[in-house]
Amino acid sequence: MGKVFRFMHCADLHLGARFKGLGQDNSELAERMRRSVMDSFRRIIDEALARSVDAFVISGDLYDDSNELPSTRMEFSNQLSRLKIPVFICRGNHDSVTTWDAAIPYPDNVHEFGTDPERIDITDGVEILGVSYSTPHETRNLASMLEGSRDRFTIACVHCDLDSISEGYAYAQCSMSDLVGRSVDYWALGHIHKRDVVSTAPYVVYPGNIQGRSFKETGEKGAYLVTVTDGRVSSLDFISTCGYRWEDLTVDITGKSLTDVVNSLSGTVDRSTICRLSFVGSGNLDAMLRTNPDDVSSAISSSLGCIISSISVKTASDIDLEVRAEGKDMAAAIIRSGNRISAMSKEQIIGLICKNRNAARYRDEYESMSEEELRSIVTDSVRSIIVKMEVSR
Repeated sequence: MGKVFRFMHCADLHLGARFKGLGQDNSELAERMRRSVMDSFRRIIDEALARSVDAFVISGDLYDDSNELPSTRMEFSNQLSRLKIPVFICRGNHDSVTTWDAAIPYPDNVHEFGTDPERIDITDGVEILGVSYSTPHETRNLASMLEGSRDRFTIACVHCDLDSISEGYAYAQCSMSDLVGRSVDYWALGHIHKRDVVSTAPYVVYPGNIQGRSFKETGEKGAYLVTVTDGRVSSLDFISTCGYRWEDLTVDITGKSLTDVVNSLSGTVDRSTICRLSFVGSGNLDAMLRTNPDDVSSAISSSLGCIISSISVKTASDIDLEVRAEGKDMAAAIIRSGNRISAMSKEQIIGLICKNRNAARYRDEYESMSEEELRSIVTDSVRSIIVKMEVSR
């Protein structure tokens, strides 16, 4: 085996981040969620120690803006002190300015890149380049300011927005053309929260954030272990360290009982899963989902140990609305009324919905919907009413 060098690459820690919409009625859950970000970082440190890495790279956004509390910075600093290897940090848009630099300094093994490009030799044959944000809304093309050495393996640590995969926050924006031909072997990037190996020639890697915080950040989160052999990347291994995974899941109820639904989810979710369930299909469960959605959610959560944020019911019952509309009872009248509303124009449907004061507050959201989406709201409402009437008989 040739000469081997290993380093850990993570980014977008957002320590101190808050989780909106979860834990409001459960203080224990709220505290577990708050701790989960630091817990994920601690696991990354554990992995770095267990795998005897030679360097540790963090590509920006260590903190979550104003949430850099003294206790957060102190614990972060304590975790870094566990490493007896060089740690390299660049600042991003969320941590371009921090509060407790002098009061709680980082350990001596930590180097934080300044706002001008720097070059540091890590070991014989391996160097790292880096540059930090000078302002939260950095407009400089930071990547274009970095140039490696031809005779060594070069890592570039920078927090930037690659235009081809931008998530809409165009700070320190660059293009792939800015990353090629700069004698950089591994671009250790941060800013994009979705994990992505953009290129392998050269390596252009976003590790993503270390703990998902909403349904915009689904799936496993963690860090990359990079192994370099004889001056080339020989392996790139993702290590999941998150305590909670956010998942959007679709469940087809066709031909299934509630027990069947639980069994179908058992291999997908567990106590570390925060999920949003969308029920589709048709069958006997339709009435249960429409009349007792909260209790169904509670039953699934209790059986599997997962956290269910919300459920969406897009199922159909065995009730034929067209046939029922021919009747002479109240259910038939409701169906015919729904049909008349569905035949209205988009503007008329929105006007009718917004006669309700509470609904009127969401007028912009309704106006952003298509006619088909609005009509599906009407049809779904009618179906829910008829199902409840049938169940109450």
